[in-house]
Order: sequence, then C-alpha cells, then structure tokens
Amino acid sequence: MSLQEIEKIEKELYELREKLRELNFAIRDVEEQARKYAEKRDKIHEEMRPYVEKLRSIRAADEEKRNKLNQLRDELAKKKEELKSKREKLREIRAELRRLRSIRETPEEIQKRIEDIDWRIQTQPLPREEERRLSSLLEELHQRLILANRKLQLEKELEEAESEANSISEEIEKLRNEIGEVKNQLSASFEQRKALREKIQELKAKSDEWHAKYVEAKEKLMKLEAERILISSRAIELQEKLEKYRRDEEVRRMKQAKEKLKAEALSKLSSGKKLTFEEFKALLEDEEILEKLVRKG
Repeated sequence: MSLQEIEKIEKELYELREKLRELNFAIRDVEEQARKYAEKRDKIHEEMRPYVEKLRSIRAADEEKRNKLNQLRDELAKKKEELKSKREKLREIRAELRRLRSIRETPEEIQKRIEDIDWRIQTQPLPREEERRLSSLLEELHQRLILANRKLQLEKELEEAESEANSISEEIEKLRNEIGEVKNQLSASFEQRKALREKIQELKAKSDEWHAKYVEAKEKLMKLEAERILISSRAIELQEKLEKYRRDEEVRRMKQAKEKLKAEALSKLSSGKKLTFEEFKALLEDEEILEKLVRKG
C-alpha cells in the first residue's frame, strides 16, 4: 500500500469521524425534539382525560336513563291497554244501563210492592180475575226486581270502573310526565355530551399535531441512526485496514532489522570479532546459517 493510499484512507477516516461527531450532535438534537413533542402530546392527553372520563360517565348515566325510558314506555303501553280495556268495559256497562233506563224503582221499592201484593193475595178473598191479574203483576214485578238488582249492580260496577279508569288515567299522566322529564334530562345531557366531544376533538387535534411531529422526528432519528451505522461500519473497515497495514509494516521492519543484525553478525564472525547476545541469537534463529556454521566447525 502506497503512502498516497494511506493518506487517502486517513483523510477519509478523519472526514468520517467528523461526520460521526456531527451526526451524534444531530441525533441528540432530534432525540430532544422527539422528547419535547412527546411531552407536549402526553400533556394534552392528561388535559383530555377528565373530559373523556366525564363523557364516559354521562354516557353510562344516559344509558341508564334510556333503559328507564324504555321501561316507562313499556309500562305506559300496558297502562294504555288497561285503560282501553276499562273504557270498553265502561261502554258495555253504560250500554246495558241504557237498556235498563226504564227501571226507575229501587229494588227495595219493588220488593215492597211484591210483599204488599203477596200479602193481599194471601189474606184477602179476591175474584179470580183479580187474582190472575195480581199473579201476573207479581211475575212482572219479580222480573223487574231482577232487572233493578242488575241495574244497581251495574251502577256499582260503573262507579268502580270509572274510579279505576280515572286512577289509570292519573297513572298514565304520571308516566307521561316521568317520560317527559327523562327526555328533558337526555336532551340536556346530549348538549353536554356535544360540548364535551367538541372539546375532546379540539384537544385531540392539537395532540395529533404534536404526535405527527413526534413521528416525523422519530423517522428522522431512524434515518440519522441508520446513516451513523453505515458511517461507523465504513470507519471501522478503514481503521482495520490501517491497523493491518501498520502490523504488516511492523513485521517488515522487524524482518529488515533482523536481516541487518544477521549480516552484521556474519561480518563480525568472519573477521573474528566477538558477537553480542542479540547477534548470536539472530544467527541461531536462521536454520540455513546455523547448518553452515555446524558444517564449517
């Protein structure tokens, strides 16, 4: 490897290290940006939480109100059916009472007439014609008594049915009022939920903006880190190449020094001079020279 190539590698390695230093600063800056964006986003999430919990609470309460509203409507439908049935019964009673409007006497009055006629028949001698007339009248009065008792019963039933119908009507009115009240509550909570949703959407929009910036910063960070990995890999590759070159150069220098030492040792040996330990060691390490010395000796 030429000196020019070495200088070129060292220059590139220097430039890569500078680039790595710049990248590390850039990565720290982007990491700080991402952290700040995440903090701002999370802060808005914290601000949003009470509104979300309030909205969830109202929705749960509204669900209970809707269930109650459905129950009230079911009960109202049943009461309406009861009232319809009761009114049908009232119509039947009134129709039957209209058919009995000719019965004006009370059962007591008719019973009194029956007893008077019966007493008269039992205690007085009567012509046959009169007795037949009275017997026929008795029969008629007994029929009227049945009808009068029926009319009296129907009047009682009418009174009870009207009272029950009125009571059901009052219950229906009460249910309608309750339904109206629950509807008003749902209407009010609808407006409240609408305001909460708008506030949540407003905060979410802000949160999304910071999150988008956070994601953008993280993507930028990934690119920078990927670039750092590539540059680091290239720098390591060049550093290893330089180190190998230096190791090879060291081996070459040592080999040259050893050859020089052996040459000096051989020169001394041939001139009869005394060898140093290092010179003697260098000769011993060379098998070819050692073999010549042995044969010569």
